Amino acid sequence: MKHLFFILLIIASTFAHATASQVEVVSEHWPPFIVHQKGLAHQSTHKVTGQVTRNVREILHLAELDYSLTIYPWARSYHLATNKPNVLIYSIFKNEQRAPKFHWFCPIYRSTPIKAYKLATNDADVHSLEALKSAVVGVMRGDNSYKYLLDKGFEEDTHLDVSANEEINLLKLITGKIDVVIQSEQALRYRLKQLNASHLTIVEGLTLHPIKQTEHCMALSQGTDEKIIDKIDKAFKQWLVAQNS
Repeated sequence: MKHLFFILLIIASTFAHATASQVEVVSEHWPPFIVHQKGLAHQSTHKVTGQVTRNVREILHLAELDYSLTIYPWARSYHLATNKPNVLIYSIFKNEQRAPKFHWFCPIYRSTPIKAYKLATNDADVHSLEALKSAVVGVMRGDNSYKYLLDKGFEEDTHLDVSANEEINLLKLITGKIDVVIQSEQALRYRLKQLNASHLTIVEGLTLHPIKQTEHCMALSQGTDEKIIDKIDKAFKQWLVAQNS
């Protein structure tokens, strides 16, 4: 009986260690930085690619942590990362509002300017925030630009048309349902190509955020196991040194 109790204790200890080492990684489809390959298993960790994803994988490999990686709409990923321990979210921009909500690791990729874009055939003025209030701007629910524009006095259903993802916003732009999208140029060009719409002429407008606030970061949720935080912190610093050498 004592031997059985000892064996069960070892199994329980091993399971507890494995659980403590498990990280739930969440993100969004943000090509070309984070690419969830369509038509493949939703839960498959290895079907998510892109340079930023590769950087995150390298860091977690150095940390020697087991993890799952799932792509959701941004709002769901952000909800999970702000409500559950042991959740790692990327790419996320660090700003004053978000800063206290996470343990941060920045940068995992260089700054990516976020700008207003319209079709050349659209008459909207995209060169100032005040001018944008006369247009219908497509934004993604819960993301950095959505909250930024709300803080600047934009209102849903008046100035902002809110969608679950940027592919929907771009389709609305192409079909004339909105005037403006807020995206990075790399993502915009990638999505246009996927929609066989690369021939469309796009006009670039104002840049929304300071460059420092558009560095790609990853962030761990509050309440995450301290051992996980420590492992990722050490691995991230090691990875940074290797990138800069």
